Amino acid sequence: MKLMAGRPVRILLVEDDVAHHALLNSWLKTEGYHVDGFHDGREAQQHLADHWADLAILDWDVPGVSGERLLQKIRGRSQSPMPVIFQTVHSAESDIVQILDAGADDYLVKPFDRQVLLARVRALLRRFAPANVQARKMMIEDSVLDQQARSLVTGGTAHRLGTKEFDILWHLAQHVGAVVLRQDLMSVVWGWDAAVQSRSVDMYVSRLRASLKAVGIGWNVQSVYATGYRLLLKPDGPTAAEAASHPR
Repeated sequence: MKLMAGRPVRILLVEDDVAHHALLNSWLKTEGYHVDGFHDGREAQQHLADHWADLAILDWDVPGVSGERLLQKIRGRSQSPMPVIFQTVHSAESDIVQILDAGADDYLVKPFDRQVLLARVRALLRRFAPANVQARKMMIEDSVLDQQARSLVTGGTAHRLGTKEFDILWHLAQHVGAVVLRQDLMSVVWGWDAAVQSRSVDMYVSRLRASLKAVGIGWNVQSVYATGYRLLLKPDGPTAAEAASHPR
């Protein structure tokens, strides 16, 4: 299984052609990637409301919601960069320019070779890997998360958090509004330690909530039944991300 920061690499695949979808899904899974696959753009858009991926492979022409609209949604969630590869049958220069100008990071003209696709995927994942981004500080609304100091700075005052509390908050903050799967959170914070139990995660999440309340920040670490957690910047706010977090 391919890992990034200790967790499985997740790829969003949107392709309406059943046979081609099955082929790409097989190529990616055989390579060790976790694939969330959709044949319809609307279903993919609904998925993106509560989830994220490390990379997206989109088809320009899909029913429901177009690939271009999906790209706009991905680019609108600026709290976490997601590289996007477009696959298309359109090979005219004007079409390729339109795809790249829309915000795509790369493109492939159908039909394409398995090794070419996997090489493009690896290249983008390397380019967007957290180690290359060198993110040490993250701004959310008027507060700053300082990874090196393990602190939350608000109102000019730094509040030190416990290591596990901070790591949980940092990971949730990278995906504001999206559901973070419990197993992904465990793998990032504990590194797939077999001794870690779900109640340990719940305990540290409870401590994190208490810490946020103690410093007067109204963010909500919401439990999603049988799935995981998500960070909402307003207790009763929408699940869509409302603030950008920028590596500094």
